[in-house]
Amino acid sequence: MDFPTTTKVGRVIPKEKFYTKTTVNTKLRQMFVDEIDKIVWTNKIAPETLNITAKHYAELQVFEITLKGSTISSQVLKHIDTFIPYPILFILKHTGATKAVMGYKEPNLNNQNQMKTDAYYETSWQPTINLEIKGRSVDEIYKNFLHQINPDLQKTSQPDLKTSVVHLKQQAVIKKQIDALNRKIANEPSVAKRQELARERHKLEQQP
Repeated sequence: MDFPTTTKVGRVIPKEKFYTKTTVNTKLRQMFVDEIDKIVWTNKIAPETLNITAKHYAELQVFEITLKGSTISSQVLKHIDTFIPYPILFILKHTGATKAVMGYKEPNLNNQNQMKTDAYYETSWQPTINLEIKGRSVDEIYKNFLHQINPDLQKTSQPDLKTSVVHLKQQAVIKKQIDALNRKIANEPSVAKRQELARERHKLEQQP
């Protein structure tokens, strides 16, 4: 990704900081050791690095994480997100492939020093990732990064980002329920019972 040079940081962050300066259990600590090779803070998107404003979010960070394998546990990303009070665009790298991952974050009402991550969205593994900086504020850039990573967030026609996130989560639950009903219908010998299940499925399919 070719972000403006004014946003460049290029600082290596020792992964040890995330499990020595914060409270982690042995299992999570081992995940950091086994899964991550290197973390680089590549860019900082903020009013002092771009001609933009800050609204709900003061700045946005871009972290490039080189993996030892092809996967990273969600618990690892969530732990990093929890203790950095800004949105983070994670650029994951592994053997010539790249993936973008980003979570929807908001303040933790129970702890002002931590953030709450509600959901994660990611691209597929690709040779390169091209995300554009779109917007005149940190908030708008954050929203547009999420839209580029998961276009379904933009298709929900909801009034704001948080509502879109909630709506997608609800749709995912409904899809699981429909899939479960489809399996039941396929295995149900009774015609009457299949019809009953089909009516139940139809009600779920009609939900917006």
